[in-house]
Amino acid sequence: MRRIIALAFCLGVFCAAWAQNAVYPLPLENQTAPKGNYVHYALSQTAFEVNVTITKVREIKGYYTDYAQTLLGLTNVISENRTFYKVNNVEINPVILPDPNHTYLVVLDKNQQKLIANKAAEPTIWMQNELETFSTKSTPIPDFFKNYSDPSYAEMEDSFTETKIIDGVITQVPANRTKLVNVTNSQKAQQAAEAISKSRQDQYNLVKGEQETTYSKEALELMLKELKQWEENYLSLFTGLVLEDEIHYKFYVCPNTLTTDLFSFNQDKGLSYGYDINKNDKVYSVELNPGLTMETVIDTTAKNPKTLGYRYRTPVSMQAAIVTKDPGSIERNTLFDLGNVNMYQFARIQTLPLHQDIDIDKIGFIY
Repeated sequence: MRRIIALAFCLGVFCAAWAQNAVYPLPLENQTAPKGNYVHYALSQTAFEVNVTITKVREIKGYYTDYAQTLLGLTNVISENRTFYKVNNVEINPVILPDPNHTYLVVLDKNQQKLIANKAAEPTIWMQNELETFSTKSTPIPDFFKNYSDPSYAEMEDSFTETKIIDGVITQVPANRTKLVNVTNSQKAQQAAEAISKSRQDQYNLVKGEQETTYSKEALELMLKELKQWEENYLSLFTGLVLEDEIHYKFYVCPNTLTTDLFSFNQDKGLSYGYDINKNDKVYSVELNPGLTMETVIDTTAKNPKTLGYRYRTPVSMQAAIVTKDPGSIERNTLFDLGNVNMYQFARIQTLPLHQDIDIDKIGFIY
């Protein structure tokens, strides 16, 4: 794939009848580049544009999860922090790319200089878009949960008597003072549970209409929304949070065998593609069915390339499907069919006679 990127960014497409003096396969073996006007072109190959959306799920334990059942009767809560991944969506589209393994140098007639200049000024989609992209959309931790501060201390009134001398008489005088005491986790959870109960009671009173002031419908809806949010904020201290980040991958795969791996997926690590595919994880592959016959890729160029003209190949139609294989299994499961796809790289390379005009963009890519 990395060899394709450098080539693909340099492509230009324009339609013209090119009359060639000679066509040389690249790289030139023991030869120097011929003098005169020339361009390069590459034969086409079929690649698959792979778009995968992965969801990264973060489960965060609440501060008071251990008291959720005793104080609120909740059992379906997050008991420990963990992160895992799941495949949200997979899209596969066939596209045509230049084949770096079959490139040629074309010596042109002298009157082709203007066409070369025009070609160089015309950008293509492959010059404007990267062939590998990665993006992510994160869900932040809610401010209430992130900035929540436990009430670690509470004020307590301490009543006692103290001895004072008043007018020469020793007298016992009642007194009290305020002191700070540590609040236990159980007490903290109890205070949060009371906040939830208070929010629910306030919502009930608003709906019941016991308040002295008459509120408009809009004002009532706003207050109920805020009270509900307040309840959910405190409730998350018991149940925990589930946050989902969306990760999107786009890359290209060029099959050279009938079964080609696209990417692997691991619930704990996420998606891997290219050289990082792990066979021990769940593997997504493209499977091609050529039918009864399939021509092998054969370059019919002889040892004397100057006697030969343009090389071209007509694509072979194949049935394509995306399959998956679970780790430890030998069976492949069909995820979905792509239908018939024209595969260029599995076709036989043929050669036109010398001095025959042809539109290069119909047989490959000019670069």
